[in-house]
Amino acid sequence: MTTQAAPFGKVERTLAWRYLRAKREHGGASLTAVISFIGIALAVWALIAIMSIMAGFRATLLDALLGGQPHVYASVSDVPASDVDPVLDIIRGVDGIASAYPFLEEQVLAIHEGVSSGGALVKSISTDELQVLPFLEDGGAAAIEAGFGQGRFGGDVILMGAFLASDLRLSAGDKVRLISQETTASPFGTTPRSKTYTVGGLFKTGSVELDKAYIFMPLEQGQIFFNKRDRYEFLDIRLDDPEETQAAMARIRDAVPGFLFMFDWQSQRGAYLGALNLERSMMRLVMLVLITITALNIITGVVMLVKNKTRDIAILRTIGASRSSMMRVFVMIGGFLGIAGAVTGTVLGVLTVTYISEIEAFLGWVRGAPLFPPDVYGLEGLPARLDWAEVIFTFLWSTSMSVLVTLWPAWRAAQLDPVEALRFE
Repeated sequence: MTTQAAPFGKVERTLAWRYLRAKREHGGASLTAVISFIGIALAVWALIAIMSIMAGFRATLLDALLGGQPHVYASVSDVPASDVDPVLDIIRGVDGIASAYPFLEEQVLAIHEGVSSGGALVKSISTDELQVLPFLEDGGAAAIEAGFGQGRFGGDVILMGAFLASDLRLSAGDKVRLISQETTASPFGTTPRSKTYTVGGLFKTGSVELDKAYIFMPLEQGQIFFNKRDRYEFLDIRLDDPEETQAAMARIRDAVPGFLFMFDWQSQRGAYLGALNLERSMMRLVMLVLITITALNIITGVVMLVKNKTRDIAILRTIGASRSSMMRVFVMIGGFLGIAGAVTGTVLGVLTVTYISEIEAFLGWVRGAPLFPPDVYGLEGLPARLDWAEVIFTFLWSTSMSVLVTLWPAWRAAQLDPVEALRFE
């Protein structure tokens, strides 16, 4: 080896690889290297899997929160529907507004063959809005095919959450009786309004809480059933970016003449979502610290290797190897361990997220019971969403930490005095 050897060239790479593979009896640090490699791989694997699962939980929660409710509410219960319709056209033209529809929302008691729900939420919407609801993958196609929104006053076909239907022991095509809080006058006094409807279809959103609560009814039928003729209760305003509700409401107020009372989903759920984001950030921080601590094992391996190879370093320095060359050799050793561990952990993490359903099913089979019972956790399976930006950041962090922690022992190796080192050999 000479001083003219290219930085990170073939000579330095060969020497680094030889030292890394050396057995313990030949002065290597193979056991420590293996431990460092495994530690980094497991830490990266855990971070990718945990952050993907937390991202899946957040996405599922947002789908449940923002799927079942508007991004922005506008109260119009005191305004005739004929006056609201022109306002809707104005709102739909505002920048950043994805859609805007009127709706009614009322609680009812649902009864089927003597079995009643603990309370259901009927949302009366138009067929057009039903087809664009974000959590309905097929746009309520089964209910529309069964006659949702068709016939006099929108017909008698409704769409029901699958878990609510399961609680009532009914399926698509069955009849269900809905009892409203509104009352009807009769010779015998006032009685709650009730009517029998046909369940045109069932929907699943991935959130048991949502699927146990909602029933969708044609808007015209809801106006009749809830005694809201020529009236809407709210406007369902959806945004291109659900996080930008304040800016959107400001633009709507500028565009709509008169006062329109509005509030957004964050005023109801913002604290809950904020707590979830904080938990996710703290978990990321903890896992990054874990990766850093794991990478510190490389210091031990490189320090032991430098100690065992003191004679070799002295000889190489004597025959012309520069200090920077020796430093690069040991930096490459630590970098290789970090990159190899990061690559292995990344592959394991991506595979875990990709096949999370199969892994969950297998573990449930081994355990003899579901890992996440829907009636307990409110979720159909363990959600996971792979964020490639998170994966790349994790990979870069682990490799960077592996190289950084190697700098000190590599520098110490480069500072060895050949004469002093050989004196005691």
